[in-house]
Amino acid sequence: MTAPPTIAQTLKEANAFLRQSEVPEAQLVAQSLLALALNCDRTYLIINFKQTLTAHEHDGFLQLLARRATGEPLQYITGTQEFFGLEFEVTRDVLIPRPESELIVEEVIRLSAEIELPSIADVGTGSGCLAVALARELPEARLVAIDISPAALVVARRNAHRHLVAERIQFIAGDLLSPLDELPLVDFIVSNPPYIAIEEMPALQREVRDWEPHLALTDFGDGLVFFRRLFAEAPGRLKHGGHLLCEMGYTQANAIQGLVDQNIWEKPHIIADLQGIPRCLILQKP
Repeated sequence: MTAPPTIAQTLKEANAFLRQSEVPEAQLVAQSLLALALNCDRTYLIINFKQTLTAHEHDGFLQLLARRATGEPLQYITGTQEFFGLEFEVTRDVLIPRPESELIVEEVIRLSAEIELPSIADVGTGSGCLAVALARELPEARLVAIDISPAALVVARRNAHRHLVAERIQFIAGDLLSPLDELPLVDFIVSNPPYIAIEEMPALQREVRDWEPHLALTDFGDGLVFFRRLFAEAPGRLKHGGHLLCEMGYTQANAIQGLVDQNIWEKPHIIADLQGIPRCLILQKP
């Protein structure tokens, strides 16, 4: 009769299996999934490496492992992702928040320093990570979170409630900036729009291409469709001196700057991420 596997044995076998399945960061993934299966944290696994698993625990872990091996992102399996120091719920209805998007939060905080009651519109809110993080960092701010996907807005609302800022965020289903037509002008419009060209989709990592919502990834065109719309429509929704901040793809800086009408906007300002890649475009209405 085979002895029950220990935590250490289980992690060793899982690590090998994930590497064979070409899963990045196999060791970290194995630990995260076993912690989820045992309802503990990774530190517990290290301290109790000799503990044996029950058959039920082992079977549950193997099911999680199989999901990740097929390419399902770890965040969809665990149901969470950290962003700006906060834990966000994520489902397949929303894009997984990424560190690059934190640049937008940092810049709005900086730019709003002299605004008493900043108003912010988050266009294409998805999980609500930008709106919720900004609401947490700017207690006097009032926000509107817009998404064309009602299912995404359900997730965003839950994240707002989780972080106790739901009363300061108005959630509206709609196409890009159209929901702002009946609302007062805002100080900031922030957006992480779909910017992957449709022809680039097949080359994406399987975790992105096969699992994350295409509606949040691609504009089904050249990757610049939403930037054209934002640059044309945002001035009519911003206060004088207001700002539009957008995340962009790592090769798009020149093309996007070429779309900016400097008769409408001040000179574009671009912020690079920690790797030196241009990631955040800032435009100001005169």
